[in-house]
Amino acid sequence: MEDNLYEVKTYYAIALDPIHVGAGGARLERVDLPIIREPGTNLPKIPGTSMSGSARAYTAMRTSRYNLKGEDGKTYSCAGRGGEGGENHCGKVDPACPVCVPYGFSKGTYSMQGLAQFFDAQILFFAVASMVGPIWVTSPLALEGLELKSDLQVQDEAFYPLGEQLRNKDKLNFGWIMLDKGNGKGNIEDLPIPEMVKQRAVLVSDKLLSRIVNSNLEVRTSVSIDPNTGTAEEGALFTYEAIPRGTILKFDINYNSGQFFMVGGRKLKAEGCGDVGPAWVKAQVEKGMKLFEVLGIGGMGTRGMGRLRVLNLAKGDC
Repeated sequence: MEDNLYEVKTYYAIALDPIHVGAGGARLERVDLPIIREPGTNLPKIPGTSMSGSARAYTAMRTSRYNLKGEDGKTYSCAGRGGEGGENHCGKVDPACPVCVPYGFSKGTYSMQGLAQFFDAQILFFAVASMVGPIWVTSPLALEGLELKSDLQVQDEAFYPLGEQLRNKDKLNFGWIMLDKGNGKGNIEDLPIPEMVKQRAVLVSDKLLSRIVNSNLEVRTSVSIDPNTGTAEEGALFTYEAIPRGTILKFDINYNSGQFFMVGGRKLKAEGCGDVGPAWVKAQVEKGMKLFEVLGIGGMGTRGMGRLRVLNLAKGDC
């Protein structure tokens, strides 16, 4: 934080279900509907837009800004794009709308960029089946920016236990890949992630992580149902992939202050929580993110996918 102008918070989340955020349309690949990936590493990710869109809708639900009856008698919905030209956004700045101001709005001749900036969620620990049960795999690049206390010199073709439960294993498989244990120790005790993940965490090289992740994604086969017969529709079989249940993800949100903003000639004013500062913006966004673990994010929500639990949300609402 700098003079209360902004606050960057790092969030950690665990996939309660497989998560599918599609790359857009069918592709001629190993599956018909692949998930979106980071071009440089080929690792799956969840785009910030996927999280901000869901969080906006859920904040609107929790703050009664969904089908809101305005003072002019019109019905507004601050969730989503707000109609073709944003005419369905309420656009209130005095007091500030808990949806329009954190997430942005467009209304007639004036608009505002949201005060919350969402960044992509990257895989931090990837859940993999092994001969000793589930393990969680990471790499130096995935841990970049975190204070990892270690004496590791990471080599290819080796794994490095980060948790106590795997210290005595000389060999370990990651799906079909078998690796020998390398020398050195690391410490991830300070991360706000489940204790089971810490105890069964393993570090591999950046080159190996992409191979392990893409070899162990969940792949499902589905078929469309003919509504007239209630049976499988001919030629409608398709496959799709997803980030598996148990994966730990990390993402940042930058919360900006609204003290220097004027919209429609009026300054932003909060109601019940002081000024429209980073703390107020964060409180509104976290109201929506609490519903990630109930209503989910991404696609294939009717096929048992999408729930994501954010592990370090603040206690209580503002």
